[in-house]
Amino acid sequence: MNTLATLRTANRLVGAIAPEATARFARKLLMKPQAHRPRDWELGALERAERITFRFGLSGLRWGNSGPVVLAMHGWSGRATQFAAFIEPLLASGRQVVALEAPAHGQSPGDEAHVFAFTESILEIAAELKGLEAVIGHSMGGAAALHAVQLGLPAERVVTIGAPAALPRVLARFSRWLSLPEAAERRFIAAVDRHVGIKSEELDFSRHAPQPGVSGLIVHDRDDREVPYSEAEALSAAWPQARLLATTGLGHGRVLADPDVVHAVTAFLAAAPQARAA
Repeated sequence: MNTLATLRTANRLVGAIAPEATARFARKLLMKPQAHRPRDWELGALERAERITFRFGLSGLRWGNSGPVVLAMHGWSGRATQFAAFIEPLLASGRQVVALEAPAHGQSPGDEAHVFAFTESILEIAAELKGLEAVIGHSMGGAAALHAVQLGLPAERVVTIGAPAALPRVLARFSRWLSLPEAAERRFIAAVDRHVGIKSEELDFSRHAPQPGVSGLIVHDRDDREVPYSEAEALSAAWPQARLLATTGLGHGRVLADPDVVHAVTAFLAAAPQARAA
């Protein structure tokens, strides 16, 4: 029996007897990211990047030093260099790129993270970035970017790639993945809410779209096994200023390196204001 199967069996058994303890374990597991080394195709961008440290200790990478700023936010257990394919096209369009490393990721401090910590980190460094124009977020980073815009992030455009539309559904999928019994799942969600100090229901972009006037591009692969394509459909239905770009066969991660996706995102970010609003 493999490790995941053993964990699920233990959760089913222990969760029925001690749901509170199982819920606490699940909450800690949810918020503990894993570190992954950059892939070969990311290394060139890493070599060309300038390492920057922000006022409160968060770390990031910068490419370029002039023009409007595009802020990139990776996903859970992700890396700043996962946006490597976007760097040269965005620089060629006259922009500079700053890729933030979220709390407990890369060289940023912390030993745990969650979507609200991602949001806070975006808002925190935005105060130090002059000329912030747009945000690109992958997966959880996309959800955090949308939340940051709702809280006042001064970005004209947002690109989400493989991002969830509603945190409650993320927690429900994680619960099923862990095979938590119903009683343990309820306690797990309550434990997450208590720990972060915000109810998960508040992060539901299928009910509360970004601020009016913020245009968007929603990129999502139909074969994404980590964040279902239905999340993109729900987000698109609630966000009339956004366009949905569906891909096929790229999954959750490879979509970030697809040339057609890179071209579409760059074109969206570099378009004239009247074209973006159309």
